[in-house]
Amino acid sequence: MPAAQPRPESAVSATPAVPPGAAPGARPAPASASAAARLADELAVPAPSPVHQLQAELAQLTAPPDPDAEQLYPGWFRLAFPLVSSALLWAAILWGASHLL
Repeated sequence: MPAAQPRPESAVSATPAVPPGAAPGARPAPASASAAARLADELAVPAPSPVHQLQAELAQLTAPPDPDAEQLYPGWFRLAFPLVSSALLWAAILWGASHLL
């Protein structure tokens, strides 16, 4: 069985970090400094990403609903309906119990 050969971790680590004409004690520049950042112009189209799509879907779920969209019953009805229906049910129970005896 052949021995495992070490592989380079990435293409970046396989290239020399120090330029050939640099001083022997000089430290290599960080990788982020070598790639210059650029600003996006008005015509740049953002790349679609599953993470951004999921974030947009979750934002729709967490956004509070429009308070005008849900129509509520008036306050007098929300208070009176349980009281009246409870009184009618108790009256029916007592009337049925009185006829059983």
